[in-house]
Amino acid sequence: MISKFRPVNQQVLPITHYLDEQDKLLDEIQNILVREFNCIKDRKLELLESIAEKKSAIVLKLQQNDQKLKLHPQSKDLKTEYQKRVEAIKSKLQMCQRINDTNGKLINSCIASNRRLSSLLMVSRDKDTKNMTYTEKGGTVAKGLARLNIQA
Repeated sequence: MISKFRPVNQQVLPITHYLDEQDKLLDEIQNILVREFNCIKDRKLELLESIAEKKSAIVLKLQQNDQKLKLHPQSKDLKTEYQKRVEAIKSKLQMCQRINDTNGKLINSCIASNRRLSSLLMVSRDKDTKNMTYTEKGGTVAKGLARLNIQA
């Protein structure tokens, strides 16, 4: 009986290949994070979706490479022979995490600012009606004359 499945050629590359790949991927994600920061800061929100997709794809590659490094036959050398290289990569990863955290805080700040602006606009629009109420999530909703459908 012939098997329908072909064995996958799992050629193990030198450990330095995976370390180089991690370093390169971290450079890429750092550039993407800087672009993300600039898009948020400059309110170019239409670009954020493609940036988020690229960021996710690179993070996935980083995780896959990390797994390959853990399972590599020379993985014990990561703590001895390649220790300085691993520390440099970890340092670069921590920098990327700090930039990502900053971007997250900036996004949250923008969201809060937009909520305040929305609330102020609703108050201004419905100043005369005084019919503001709150939703279950804490947002404001105006139920005044502007939403009435009166036909004379």
